[in-house]
Order: sequence, then C-alpha cells, then structure tokens
Amino acid sequence: MREVDVSVRSLVALAVTSCLMALLLAGSLAASQGACEEGTDRLYVVCMTTVLASVVEQVGGPYVDVEAIVPPGFCPGHYDIRPSDIEAVRQADLLIGHIAVFPWVEDLLEAAGRSVDELHMLSGPWNTPYAAISYVSNITALLCGHPATDSTMRDYFTSANSSLCSELHDLATELEAKADELGVSSVKVICMQWQVSFVSWLGFNITATFPPPERMSPADIEALVELGKREGVAIVIDNLQSGTEVGTELAREIGAEHVVLTNFPGAIPGTGTLADMIRYNAGQLFNATSRWTALSGALRDLENQLRALRDENTLLWGAVAVLAIVAITEGIIIAVWRRRA
Repeated sequence: MREVDVSVRSLVALAVTSCLMALLLAGSLAASQGACEEGTDRLYVVCMTTVLASVVEQVGGPYVDVEAIVPPGFCPGHYDIRPSDIEAVRQADLLIGHIAVFPWVEDLLEAAGRSVDELHMLSGPWNTPYAAISYVSNITALLCGHPATDSTMRDYFTSANSSLCSELHDLATELEAKADELGVSSVKVICMQWQVSFVSWLGFNITATFPPPERMSPADIEALVELGKREGVAIVIDNLQSGTEVGTELAREIGAEHVVLTNFPGAIPGTGTLADMIRYNAGQLFNATSRWTALSGALRDLENQLRALRDENTLLWGAVAVLAIVAITEGIIIAVWRRRA
C-alpha cells in the first residue's frame, strides 16, 4: 500500500513539473517571437523636416519609428545640428529630405558616416492638397521599396496611402467650394513668397509678394505699404517659420488684416498632419476674408449714411438760402415802399 502511495505521488510530481516546463517554454517562445517582430518589422526612418516625418508616420503606422531633424517652428535653411541628430542619421534605415541639400545637411551626413546618395530627396511644394498627395505617394513608394519591407508591411503602406490620398482629395473639394462661396478671387492680398503656392491655389488675388525679412530694406517695405494702400489690399499673409515682423508692420500701415500661416506640421497645435495644416491655413484666410468683408460692408453702410446726411444738409441749406433771399427781397420791397410813402 505504501509503495502505491509513493508511486502516485511520484506521478503527480512528474505531471506538475511537466506542466511548469511547458508553460515556461511557451512563455519563452512568445517573448522570443515578440522580440523578433519588434526588432525586424519596424523601419527606423529619419526625415529632415516634419513635413516628411508626418507622412511617414501616417503611412508607416506600427511598422515605422520616425524622427524629424528640424523642429516644426524652425526654418530649415537656418538650422544648427545637434549630437543627437548625428546619431539618428547614423542609425537610420531610411533617410528622406526635401527643399534642398543645405550645407548643414552635408555636414550632418558626413559626421554620421553617411553618403549624400543615401538621402532620398523629394521636390516641389507640399502645402496644397494635391501637392501633399504627391508627397504621400512618393513616401509610400520609398517605404514599399525598402529591402526590409515584407508583404504584410507593403499591404499596410499601400492601404494607408489610399486612405490618405482620398482624405486629401476630399479636403481639396471642401476648401475650393468654401473659397468660391466667399469670393476670394476679389480679395487682394500681399503674400510672403513661401506661401504663394497655397494662397494662389485657393484663388486669392495676389497683388504683391515679399521675401524673407533679411532680404528686405526699409525702402522695400515702404513701397509695399504704398502699393497696399493704393490697391486696397485686404490681407497681409506671413509665413511663421520666416518671421512675422514684416507682415505685422505692413498690415498695420495699410490697415489690412494680418494672417500667419505655417508650412510645417506640428508648429501650431492641431496641425500635426499635412491635412490638418492645410485646413488650418485655409481657415485663417477664410476667417480674415469674412472679417474684412464684414468691415467693408459696415464701412459702406456708414458711407451711405454720411452721403444721405450730406444730401439732407444740402436740401436744408438750400431751403435756408431761399428763405434768406425771400427775406432780403421783402426787406427791399418794404424799404422802397416806405421811401415812396
């Protein structure tokens, strides 16, 4: 009997040990698989600006880690590299740039031991819906064509590309309809050069443009003020990353609305994607147009009232003049009559 009990206890202990080993093995395999997926299924993409990084993040989703070198509030032409930028570029699976290969970009690549040929450069404007679609498509192609991209990742990138392009098409239709409704083609503006493509796409009447502040003289600003007053400019448009001092002065001197637009996602709260940024910029222009139209309407009403008052005054003074003439005439007649009498 004692031998049977010992045998049973041995079997139970063996079964428990086997179960524990199985659980440990399963956990180890799961952890190993997760680590493998985490290590191989994500591309580390380093972009020169948030324009590119925002698109990579939207297209890549869970299959990418993204970093932007230049913060959204900075002008890319005037950037000073940091040690962390060098390490990011050194570790990147994919490097993407646009606008230009500035001297600091060349220095950054050299410091990181990377070649300029490894930097995939995109070109052209990006701040209209249709231009943004081009950027989305080009970045999707870069992600899909990377050697580490598998079929699952490629399907995800392609699907995201389709959704984003559809969203941007719808946004274009929405903004074009609103611009027509407000009649922006009759609204005269003075526009900072880096926002011309967006402002002209919406249909505003661009009376003049101006370059970055460092390229302008006091005489240039005075000439724009005179032009703005003469042409009845309604809105002065600045670009946030280029500075807003010139636009502020122009708007104040002309008596126009002042609007500050952004060319880089993330510089202003609520502008984390290209679509968000474009919608924000359009909203700023549409609101300024509505304010100017309302002000113009109020001024027209005031002018009409003043004109009516002038007309009433003219009639009043005419009546006074007639009465005065009559009174003088009567006085003369009475004087003559008395003299004869």
